[in-house]
Amino acid sequence: MTNFLFGLAAKEFELHQPHVWINIPGLPIDNLVVAEWVIMLVLIIIAFFVNRAVLTGSKTRLRSMLELLFDFLEGWFASFIGSRKDARKFLPLLGTLFLFIIISNYLGLVPTVGSPGSLFAPTGRWGTTLGLAIVVAIAVQVVAIKELGVGGWVKHLLHLGPLSILEEFVRPFSLSLRLFGNIFGEETLLAVIVFMAPYFAPIPIMGLSLLFGAIQAVVFTTLSAIYIGGVLEAAREHGHGHGHGHDRGQHEHAVVHAH
Repeated sequence: MTNFLFGLAAKEFELHQPHVWINIPGLPIDNLVVAEWVIMLVLIIIAFFVNRAVLTGSKTRLRSMLELLFDFLEGWFASFIGSRKDARKFLPLLGTLFLFIIISNYLGLVPTVGSPGSLFAPTGRWGTTLGLAIVVAIAVQVVAIKELGVGGWVKHLLHLGPLSILEEFVRPFSLSLRLFGNIFGEETLLAVIVFMAPYFAPIPIMGLSLLFGAIQAVVFTTLSAIYIGGVLEAAREHGHGHGHGHDRGQHEHAVVHAH
């Protein structure tokens, strides 16, 4: 049984390997790239219709749903960043990450997706999640330089100590591996259940996958908000001599363990 599960996991990993669709010399376009383009196209279309609704003053269902979603995210991130005002400032980054990740997670549930050569959830491949985490890591350092200045940023890093500086570089790997491992494991579990009971058993698992896909998007963006909040907290301590380091640590501990 163990050999069977390992074999199925290996097969699932093989399905996640790039399959070149258009072989341009020096720039091959594989199914992973196409899947990411599809997600970006979906986001652009959503943005177009919502922006048109805002400009015309129309209250469409799509606009109302996104307003509710982003109002929730703004309030949620505010508890880690410090205030709704600060959360609103970083909502374009965190909100875009959330939408990209959740759509990517749900792409793996589309019928025929995951078969050889077809599209698959980009977050089920480490390269994608690592890229997202690197974006977050760079954004955090940019925020630090903007809030503290170059000199204050250097002093802040030196004040952190060697282990904390190392943590700054480890964070992207931690974020990326957490998201990749959960999505890949979820798809492997679904493949096992489909193989063993192909008709009815996958239905509840797919329902749980909808929930877990949303949770993974929330966890990734929440940890990103915590990292940004840590920088803003350091800036507040530097300028006003107060912060909420203990509370932020409790928030991070709670999020990771809830995950």
